[in-house]
Amino acid sequence: METTLNNDEIADLVEWALEPTEELPLRVSKATETALELPAVLALIAQGAATDLGSSRVLGLRPTADRKVLDTRRRRFDEIRRLMAGQSVVASRERPVQPVLDAMAGVSHRLEGTDLVEIAALLRGSSQVIRRIAESESPFPALTELTRDVPNVDDLLRLLERTFDARGQIREDATPRLAELRRRIRSVRQNIYDQMHSLVDVHREHLSEETVPMRGGRLVLVLQAGARGKVPGLVHGRSGSGKSFYFEPLESVDGNNQLQQAVEDEESEKRRIFAEVLSKLQDNIGAIRIHAACVGELDLHQAAARFAEICDGRQAELAGRHDLSLKQAKHPLLDPRFAGLRRDTLGQEGHTGDVVPLDVEMSAQQRALVLTGPNAGGKTVTLKTTGLLALMHHCGLPIPAAAGSRLPVLDALVATVGDDQDLLADRSTFSGRLLRLREAWDLSGRDSLVLLDELGSGTDPEEGAALSSSLLEGLVSSRSLVLVTTHLSQVAATALETEGAFCAAMQFDSSTGEPTYRLVPGPPGGSEAIALAHRLGLPRSWLDRAEQLLGSDHRNLRLLLAEVERHRQELAEAQARLETEVKDAELLRRRLGEREAELLQEKRTVGKKLKAQVETFRREVLESMRAEVEKATEQLKQGRRKGVATHAVQRLFEQAPQLEPEPEIQELPLEVGGPVRHRRLGWIGTLDKLERGRAHVVMQGKSLVCKEKELVGVDPESAEGEQKEARRAAHRASAQRFREQPVKGGSDVDELAPESELFLLGQRVEPALARLDRFLDKSLLASVGSVRIIHGHGSGRLRDAVRDHLSGHPAVASHRPGKANEGGDGATVVGLAG
Repeated sequence: METTLNNDEIADLVEWALEPTEELPLRVSKATETALELPAVLALIAQGAATDLGSSRVLGLRPTADRKVLDTRRRRFDEIRRLMAGQSVVASRERPVQPVLDAMAGVSHRLEGTDLVEIAALLRGSSQVIRRIAESESPFPALTELTRDVPNVDDLLRLLERTFDARGQIREDATPRLAELRRRIRSVRQNIYDQMHSLVDVHREHLSEETVPMRGGRLVLVLQAGARGKVPGLVHGRSGSGKSFYFEPLESVDGNNQLQQAVEDEESEKRRIFAEVLSKLQDNIGAIRIHAACVGELDLHQAAARFAEICDGRQAELAGRHDLSLKQAKHPLLDPRFAGLRRDTLGQEGHTGDVVPLDVEMSAQQRALVLTGPNAGGKTVTLKTTGLLALMHHCGLPIPAAAGSRLPVLDALVATVGDDQDLLADRSTFSGRLLRLREAWDLSGRDSLVLLDELGSGTDPEEGAALSSSLLEGLVSSRSLVLVTTHLSQVAATALETEGAFCAAMQFDSSTGEPTYRLVPGPPGGSEAIALAHRLGLPRSWLDRAEQLLGSDHRNLRLLLAEVERHRQELAEAQARLETEVKDAELLRRRLGEREAELLQEKRTVGKKLKAQVETFRREVLESMRAEVEKATEQLKQGRRKGVATHAVQRLFEQAPQLEPEPEIQELPLEVGGPVRHRRLGWIGTLDKLERGRAHVVMQGKSLVCKEKELVGVDPESAEGEQKEARRAAHRASAQRFREQPVKGGSDVDELAPESELFLLGQRVEPALARLDRFLDKSLLASVGSVRIIHGHGSGRLRDAVRDHLSGHPAVASHRPGKANEGGDGATVVGLAG
């Protein structure tokens, strides 16, 4: 679908495509940005851009204090990083696109086919990215918002691809007329070649060579200089050597005229096609510029993601006011991982050795840091790293720092670093410094970050200390975040005496006489200027005299500071060891917890498998035994092969496995496996298990759950007597109900007629006795005279329980062990009362 927009609509959409309108830019001067080296770092990041559009967007970034803008930038960066996943989002293009867009608007050079191929590549790439975002399984809300309303240019892209090849040449089949002209040119040229080759055969002795070159758009022969006039035709000039000349025979003049006309017609058609396509592009310049803006924005964040990949960087966490925490931070212009990029971008590699990472912590209670320590010990690097990373944070860029780094959203940032002398403005070093300090005073506030390097230097030490201490008190009073480096002990003393301010020093190793570049909170450190002079190789006589001039008091102070530094290092080392031990202990605790969970899960898994295997085995055994018993019983009923069947049943009883474990009855109160009585209801059962105050009890084959305190242990013998009496009473009541029940019709009697045998093989005692009671009730109701109970041999416990139960049963007149042909001692024959 073609899209035509006016200039106002184009401007609005391009502005929308980049980001929301900024209402709160960060108050920061160009001098501060330059002092903190933001332009150089942006140039490093821009080097990773795939297009000139993305590079321009990186270089044009400015810090913002607008939370909405900052949130948009951060979300787009996060989503681009996820979308990349090892694959570029914006493809690299060697040729710049912006000059082509300017030329289409009539701003710069004349356009060519290769320029329009770049436009096609731009539209193709942007359309592919938009589809990739829309079709992704993972949500990318910020990128979707960016690309959702980008105009569709598929028709325009198809026109460009149909018209131009990869080299920017108009395709032969761009239009039907151009295709016809190309066919005509080939046909005419082939006819002329055929004609020329015939003439070569005729006039070979007059020719310098047998080729047919092109001269002035016409096919000619190369004739010897002495053969002029011997062959009729037109001369088109001499060769470079002068020994031959280019000759067009009269026979080919008409063909060459046709060829030249066809070529001119072809060029005219190409110019018409190019003008038509260019006009189409200019009509859609608004849509093209929106696609370019979208690609530039995506490329900006892709370049930032590549920067983060090199330095293992990340977005700083958004923190509250006065909450600043940098962990393992590094300055990009010192980080050796960017050495090659610095060489290509800035012209020199810079530092290539290891860099000691910085840890900086500031809070509402400690919001003004006064940093002291040795010369060349890293004070200025700490200040510049803190300021630079804060500016990168406000640009929505990742910072080279470890996870957990936090930065607040500021509304002002000012930094004074180095010499502010300006000869053209007739401004001295110190006056320039005072003007920058005035800027810091004016911009101070509770959401400001003020960075002052070498505060108090450049003038009389006493006056400088007074000015610096007064300024520090004012900045602390304004509740600004402040980081100051100084060599003046009075300024450090002011920090120690001012609420909200604190001191730190760059660590100095007194044993080696060299700085360690580590920031250590605590008492101020010495400047160690003479130690630095010794390291730089200054004349010894000069330095020895300087030591004498310092006096004993200063030497004693240095010794005291060295002693303090030594104790501080020892405490730091002890703290580091303690932190390591705590981390190791936590790691061990976590591993033990994980192992415990693994073992518990393994126990559950193995338990389930064993339980399933035992249950499967039990079912298989019971099914096999049931099948054999049923087969033997059927044979007994039919009276066939009586001896064989009886012996089969006998063998079955003797071989039947005892599946029921023999519980161990203990006489201790409320012991698992022992008898218990319910305090309130009075029933008696067997305690199966105890779990967290809950008791699981088996009573007449039923599993019950009650509170542990509701049960009391009872003597096993008395419990057994009570259970027998309870069963007798239940059976007497049951028998009475059966006798009083009327029988209606023969079908009901048939349904009540039981089998003459009951199989209890492999069952537990309690459920087996419950089945026995029901079986005897049905047999009594059906007026059966005798029945047989098959319980097997096993351990004998089930057999004894059955016979003991039968002895007190009101429906049983007599019972005896089975005879040899009745199952032997594995069965009991019961005579029922009439």
